Amino acid sequence: MPDPIGPAPVSKPAEAPSPAPTPAPGEPTSERVRGIFSLIARRYDVFNALSSFGIDRLWRRDAVAAARLTRTSRVLDLCAGTGDLSLALARLGRPAAVVGTDFVPEMLEIATRKARAYKGRTTLAFEVADAQDLPFPDASFDVVTVAFGVRNLPDRRANFAEVYRVLKPGGRYVVLEFSRPGFAPWRWLYHAYLRFVIPAIGGLLTRDRGSFVYLNDSIRSFPDQGALAAELRQTGFSAISWEDRTGGVVAIHVAVK
Repeated sequence: MPDPIGPAPVSKPAEAPSPAPTPAPGEPTSERVRGIFSLIARRYDVFNALSSFGIDRLWRRDAVAAARLTRTSRVLDLCAGTGDLSLALARLGRPAAVVGTDFVPEMLEIATRKARAYKGRTTLAFEVADAQDLPFPDASFDVVTVAFGVRNLPDRRANFAEVYRVLKPGGRYVVLEFSRPGFAPWRWLYHAYLRFVIPAIGGLLTRDRGSFVYLNDSIRSFPDQGALAAELRQTGFSAISWEDRTGGVVAIHVAVK
């Protein structure tokens, strides 16, 4: 008699999962950014000073001025890294409190050690947090700042929305970031410096040239001043302005909730 159940089904071998697509050279991913900055954390401050010829301190000073802090201001400093902007906010702006966050613990360990030398009136604290998913209540801060961190976020729009949420009405978002010089010869020279000198300095200091090739690519692929302002405007920010520094090598954007 024929088998009433029919032939046994033939099982197919399980297919291997497709490998994750390789990110583009300057494309930030959480894994890539966390891996790079955890490896270079110990030499990060030395690299910044050498690669910018010390001008980075002036850029941070101007970012603090753009924040327009008062003695009662509560400030959230995103992508705080080794804490240089957080400390500048406390020392120069003297607000009530600064909370510095980053999602790379190795960077914040250095920030915490540096903060022990701070003796001012501002309450200064650091905690691990993702700038795209902030663990703070709505309308918690008067000012949010970020220095050279927006470029490394996989989802800028998520960050902008989160900043808008945690800012009080009338609060300011201050973005200090590498940008695009408008003068073509200066832009060409700057891009050549990014392509050849930055990886050489970084490789010499950390023996990890590849991380600094990514940093070069991420700067060159980042939106220019007007395009970044348009992204902030689409999130709901108003009174958006920016000022170039060092001929447009960096720009300081300010957006108001």
